[in-house]
Amino acid sequence: MDELALLRRQLERERAARKQAEQIAEQKTREIYYINQELRQLNNHLEEMVELRTAELAKAHDEAIQASLIKSQFLANMSHELRTPLNAIIGYSEMLTEDAKTLNDPMFVDDLDKINRAGKQLLTLINDILDLSKIETGRMDVYMEPVDVSMLIQDVLVTVRPLIEQGGNTIELACEPGQLVTDVTKLRQVLINLLGNAAKFTKDGLVKLEARRETRDGTEGYAFRVEDSGIGMTPEQVERLFQPFVQADSSTTRSYGGTGLGLAISRSFCEMLGGGIGVESEHGAGSVFVCWLPQGLLPEQEELRSRMSAGSAPRQPVSILLIDDEHTTLELLRRYLASAGWTTAFAESGAEGLRLARELRPEVICLDILMPSMDGWAVLSAIKNDPELKDIPVVILSMTSDRQLGYSLGAAEIVSKPVGREQLIGIMDKYIALHDNAPVLVVEDDATTSEMMARMLHKEGYAVTRAGNGLEALERIEYQQPQLILLDLMMPKMDGFQFLRELHRREGWRDIPVIVVTAKSVTPEERLRLHGYVHEVMQKGSFDRDRLLTEIRRAHSASASEPAGPSPEEKGMH
Repeated sequence: MDELALLRRQLERERAARKQAEQIAEQKTREIYYINQELRQLNNHLEEMVELRTAELAKAHDEAIQASLIKSQFLANMSHELRTPLNAIIGYSEMLTEDAKTLNDPMFVDDLDKINRAGKQLLTLINDILDLSKIETGRMDVYMEPVDVSMLIQDVLVTVRPLIEQGGNTIELACEPGQLVTDVTKLRQVLINLLGNAAKFTKDGLVKLEARRETRDGTEGYAFRVEDSGIGMTPEQVERLFQPFVQADSSTTRSYGGTGLGLAISRSFCEMLGGGIGVESEHGAGSVFVCWLPQGLLPEQEELRSRMSAGSAPRQPVSILLIDDEHTTLELLRRYLASAGWTTAFAESGAEGLRLARELRPEVICLDILMPSMDGWAVLSAIKNDPELKDIPVVILSMTSDRQLGYSLGAAEIVSKPVGREQLIGIMDKYIALHDNAPVLVVEDDATTSEMMARMLHKEGYAVTRAGNGLEALERIEYQQPQLILLDLMMPKMDGFQFLRELHRREGWRDIPVIVVTAKSVTPEERLRLHGYVHEVMQKGSFDRDRLLTEIRRAHSASASEPAGPSPEEKGMH
């Protein structure tokens, strides 16, 4: 009986426990249900939040792209609107300076030089600010091309030498010849910035420029070393040196001027080109800046050397034949003349010179006198006694002082060595008639700029026609086909790109050389559209009259030897 009661009590306890467990399970099931409901609501809300956030991010991305496009367009318009009037100020001041010199009015020359310098300083500042804006927005483009280091250095020295000499300084140059594949314009700007700073902070001292090959981390390259004996800097000043808008200290700005942008931009350019820039300086003892850039891919550059050693000459039309037995002199003259846009041929002996003169019929012959076997007098006499060659002007470049004999034998000009670049180019300009009355069409909507370019070209002997837009230019070509076109890109009615498309649809017009002269910052996509259609793209204000005339000479030379261009359908210009 007791056992039965005990068993009953156990069953009741088990029943109560099972009931309690069922109640707990039911409660947990309800809790899980409610939790799942909450999770579903949270998940749905999260999906809505993700969708909303994604939409917000997409909108922000689109707005950022639109803002970047607006900023780029603003920079392009700012470039055009600022550089166009500055181009006129600089161009007119240069032309008026020449007129004042002709009238022998030194007071006006001095005043006009001041205007010209102020315009160029303002242009430099504008260019620096625009460059910095492009760098910060990641829209600075790089155009890699081969460059002869020696020629680049000579070109840079022509630009900075007046500034260096203005402070009573002398410059020493050491350059290891060679080739470099880089963005030539940016490298040139870096070197001008470094040399300009060296000149600005040095008085009655020495500025050294050295260009040499240097391998870093297994990569071949070139190091450009600029050293000066100027005021130098403290370590604290060096630490702040490459920050935008920052100079060594405020007293430096007051004493020497400047914005502090040049070095910041130079460092950015060097980094873009795969290199870098460093500085060592001691207060009161000068500074040393070293810009290093990788070599890049070397192109085939043995043409000149093989031509000289083989005594042969290029087959395209030749402007100038150089006859000289000194290899160094030939190379120097070639650089001088190539920089002015003329094609050259070379001969290292009198006999070879006569052969090439008959074969190539150059427009001018530059002749040395002191040569072995057949000297220059014999060559000059043979030229003037040859009915086919006698009308070619012969310029004697030699150490000889027998001017009377040279003129009696028919020399057009006698110049004593050494001859400077500007002197040589000035002499060649007298005798090379690339542009005698050659018709040139200037397509430019800015009346001031158009008039300035027309006056400049008239003065150089060109017959100039002007058009205010592409449509008007096409009408002018129908009436008279020019030998060269100077083209702006940003114009009303029909811009430069549309004009080029129309120009190349006409087979008879495809050979006309076109030089783009624009204040617009040309993008890589636009350069691609222009490639094959224009001879050169030049920016208003960033070039001088001499460079424009140089490109015109080159365009004439190229048009004399190049075949007809492709049609728009073949090139796919859109």
